[in-house]
Amino acid sequence: MKAQIAFFWAYDVKYRVSKWRERAMTWIAWHLPHELVMWCAVRVGAHATMDRYGDQVVPELLFMDALKRWNDA
Repeated sequence: MKAQIAFFWAYDVKYRVSKWRERAMTWIAWHLPHELVMWCAVRVGAHATMDRYGDQVVPELLFMDALKRWNDA
């Protein structure tokens, strides 16, 4: 019984820490200058249409695909 309580307590702590981290990152993102955020978005889009993806039609590029390509680099 004590092992189960310890497990659930540890899980609760991990969950709370992850939520705190997510809230902190969200707060930072919303307080960045809008010009910087726009530049970053354009940079991700530009990266997703270069090199081996050079034949990508830009209006057909999905944002999630662009993020995946950025992450894979």
